[in-house]
Amino acid sequence: MFKKNVSYILICVIMCTLLSACSVSDTLQGSSSKIDTEKYNSYITLSNYMTGWLDQGLTMYFKEFGIEEQIKIDKNFDSFQTMPILQGHKDDVEACIEYASKKPSFGAADDSVKALCPKLKELMNTLNEIQNYYSTKSFVDDDFAKGKELHKKIYTQYNEYVALAETFFSELSVITEQKNKEDLESLKKSDYMIRYHAMSIVMRAQDIQMAFYEAKVNDSNILDFDVNKYKEKYDLLTEDINKFMEYSKDDERLKKEGLEANPFIGNFESDVERMKVTATDIMEILKTKDTSINSDTKGKVTTGGRNAPLNTFNTKLSSVINSYNNMN
Repeated sequence: MFKKNVSYILICVIMCTLLSACSVSDTLQGSSSKIDTEKYNSYITLSNYMTGWLDQGLTMYFKEFGIEEQIKIDKNFDSFQTMPILQGHKDDVEACIEYASKKPSFGAADDSVKALCPKLKELMNTLNEIQNYYSTKSFVDDDFAKGKELHKKIYTQYNEYVALAETFFSELSVITEQKNKEDLESLKKSDYMIRYHAMSIVMRAQDIQMAFYEAKVNDSNILDFDVNKYKEKYDLLTEDINKFMEYSKDDERLKKEGLEANPFIGNFESDVERMKVTATDIMEILKTKDTSINSDTKGKVTTGGRNAPLNTFNTKLSSVINSYNNMN
């Protein structure tokens, strides 16, 4: 159950990490109110924490101690560390709880936050207990007695949390999709074409990833995906990338859009280029049925192992999203 749920959570990061720091509509003096933007960004911050830092911590824990109710302890176990629970993370959860009862209403998303956050806080507290328990090597003193209790506790809490997290991501994705469409329209209307195509690149790439997910296709059965369906999405992504690269060389446009001194636009360009390489690899794999194609390792000495283009694409897309958020 853990593996299945983690896969769902990881895919949801693609739907919920686009505008995490500021609102494009606000930048263009759109209709969104300050409270609307603050509330939206608070929910996005929570989503990013859940699918990033927290997910990493949970993955590290269950990889070490197993995904079943009974703890698995390696005979050579010596120590364990996971991602710490920071005060800032706790503050972000509390902020979401407050915003969930404030106007404007986000409807079902607000309800999902109210249901999720109490369970999330319990899970975070248990992770903090686990971190303290193993960092002080208390397992040596009690022969893992408390460690076994904590494992059962986090196992139960995690499964309760996942069900609520799925609902939260689903409801938030509805708001995110609508907001993204509004922001794209605002950018195009204002002739902010660098920002327009940057945002569109992320959304096109998200669409590709979601298409594979919904088709239940991963690296193990990648050839099952419809090559023509992928080509349609790949061509749209390529078109946006080419337009972005063209417009981003225009000094007047850079100045107009407030990007002339932006230190992150170069990072975004580089990340997009790297993602495009893997997107092209996937296109070639589907066309030729050769699953060994990997431009990243071409001409390099490797240790072997199965090629994982979709996983690589996901990783590179995550970097694109991070650099996009930094750029904005």
